[in-house]
Amino acid sequence: MVSAVRAVMKRGSCDDDDMTWQERVRQTWADFIGPEATPTNERITAGVAAVGAAIAPVIARRRGGSVPDAVIASGLAADLWGGAYVNNTRACARRYHGDGTEDADRLRFVALHAHPALIAWLDRHHEGRVRGVAKAAARYGYLIAATQVIASRPRYRRSLGYGLTAGGILLDRVLGGSTAAPWFAWAYYPKLLLGHGAASLWSDDDLDA
Repeated sequence: MVSAVRAVMKRGSCDDDDMTWQERVRQTWADFIGPEATPTNERITAGVAAVGAAIAPVIARRRGGSVPDAVIASGLAADLWGGAYVNNTRACARRYHGDGTEDADRLRFVALHAHPALIAWLDRHHEGRVRGVAKAAARYGYLIAATQVIASRPRYRRSLGYGLTAGGILLDRVLGGSTAAPWFAWAYYPKLLLGHGAASLWSDDDLDA
């Protein structure tokens, strides 16, 4: 099924020159979240991202953040809250774990999410830069290491995804959660480990059908 969808998309690419910019945006978005995503998937993704984008800056401001801090918090939440949902959908799991996908591609995607550095910036007034940088390194280092563990044990990807996601949230609690973004770990690890790294909600049959 995935191969068939990819073949259709490849044939469609010949008509790219005739597409409007709106159609190009829609195609790029569909390829990003999975060509099998339903309108409901898209609406929920947008809705969850919007809720995160609205709530996060309020929290940041109430905890002493500046207006720029609130903007950063809003952007982070839109990405992570929406991503925590969409990366755990069947369509997105099949997009990144189906035929023709590789562990290296998933690791590169995960590595781009250096969000803990921005969390350290948001928390700079609460815990100091040195402690903030140390916590950011621990959060990000755990993410990269956990992704590699999942990739090295594909037979156990589902259980590892659950366990390592829980481990990331526990690590965040041990380190002391973010003051400006207390929701961070609860969206960051489910998006990138449970969802993108492991596709834990879905069986091999779901991914390859």
